[in-house]
Amino acid sequence: MKNIPQPRRARLAACCVLIVGGLATGAAVAQTTTTTNPYAGSVVVKKFYDANANGIRDTGEPFLTGWPMTLTRPNGTASTRNSTAIWTGLTGGPGYSVLEGTPVQTNWVQTAPRVNGAPVNPKNFSIVPCKTVTIYFGNYCKKGSGGRTPGYWSNQNGEARMNDGGEMATELGLLSSLNLVGPDGAAFDPLDYGGFRTWLLGGNAVNMAYMLSVHLAAMTLNVESGLVDGDAYFLPCKCTIQELMDDADASLGLYPNTPSGHAQRANQATLKNWLDQLNNGALVIPTTPCSRTFAPAS
Repeated sequence: MKNIPQPRRARLAACCVLIVGGLATGAAVAQTTTTTNPYAGSVVVKKFYDANANGIRDTGEPFLTGWPMTLTRPNGTASTRNSTAIWTGLTGGPGYSVLEGTPVQTNWVQTAPRVNGAPVNPKNFSIVPCKTVTIYFGNYCKKGSGGRTPGYWSNQNGEARMNDGGEMATELGLLSSLNLVGPDGAAFDPLDYGGFRTWLLGGNAVNMAYMLSVHLAAMTLNVESGLVDGDAYFLPCKCTIQELMDDADASLGLYPNTPSGHAQRANQATLKNWLDQLNNGALVIPTTPCSRTFAPAS
């Protein structure tokens, strides 16, 4: 028999089926009534932690649950569900929007979805019959880096932390593995705490590489001791703290003496300033999402 193409409405009806369930009176027999809705579609709203603030869910970035999402229909009615939020049986067409809730904590920042490069909330969209629209909201949070300054590492508190395992060989060896330099650009490998402390306190920017070395040494100790997470993301450099440290170390290896007028002095000054800020507790995006709570719906 020759196949006869279905009319468009019939094809739509075939892919959108609504099941209405019930229970027959006086009998324990489930009954279902099947009706077709050729105009129904659905929307799924997902929430992810944007650990590098780029507005895109990258591999490994976790989805966040319990984040309120409010769907507003073309007729103005609204309903709220927590992420991941799903609405089905929606009439096809434009006029829909979804709004993410705002946490009580003010350290959260939205990054997605974007329109013309800027985050939008609510996000307007259309329902497509027999299709599921998926919308991704991205956010990150900020908190202090936890860093300690070169001054800290030159006082008795820093000395005690370096000696937390009963010896400093590990810390001094780690510092010696870096391209640290002194005031004249000569390599500096600390042999004991006294020499390290003197070198720290003498830091100056006549040779910018020396001052960069001081802040790199402090941050290296911050990460080694667990005060700072090297995988945390620092927005000014668009990189992780560890990546910033690697860039600083590479620059010192190539340019150990950067006095006034040197072509690499400005670049090293930027690296030094970023490490300085982080050593003083600058805000970072932590690898683990911060806590968040939401005000009860009114």
